Amino acid sequence: MKKLAFLFTLSLLFIFGCSTEEVMTTDSSNQNLNEEVSSRGPILHQAHLGGNDFCEAFGLPAGCDENFSLSARMYADGSVSGQWQDSFAGDEDDGIHVAIDCMVIVGDNAAIVGGYITEGMFGEFDLSGLYAMTAVSDNGTSHNDPADQLSFSYIEGFDFIDTDCSLYSMDFFQLLDITKGQVKVW
Repeated sequence: MKKLAFLFTLSLLFIFGCSTEEVMTTDSSNQNLNEEVSSRGPILHQAHLGGNDFCEAFGLPAGCDENFSLSARMYADGSVSGQWQDSFAGDEDDGIHVAIDCMVIVGDNAAIVGGYITEGMFGEFDLSGLYAMTAVSDNGTSHNDPADQLSFSYIEGFDFIDTDCSLYSMDFFQLLDITKGQVKVW
């Protein structure tokens, strides 16, 4: 019953809290999503994060390192899809966009994800094509719960990482508290 009430509330927030700009969908995009899900089987696990990076962990104002968003899905056939965007402080072009192809659920509240950078710059360095990895921890939704956590984006060539995120435990990642955002792992 609580889950139903949550979904109802969430749908009301979506309907009344979003822009009134009309969003057009096409049958082909919905068909592609349905085909993807049916060919891969149902979604078994998801990891999501949206919010500022963890500046406050360093005593800096929220948002000093731009933002971070992540959405990953693991299907019944074991395949993984999703993306994450990590915008870096400094040059407005600095940051990475990652196509997620690997996810490991750790316990019932944490995930390690990895994928190839489809677009990315750090100063004059083009990061496109390199592998990246990060970790998130969902520590609850109440103000009384510990803060959710996020690790740095670890990037092949700058950090010693493999392209198989299942080789790592949460101990490998330095998790820092995020206070402006929410992690959800299930």
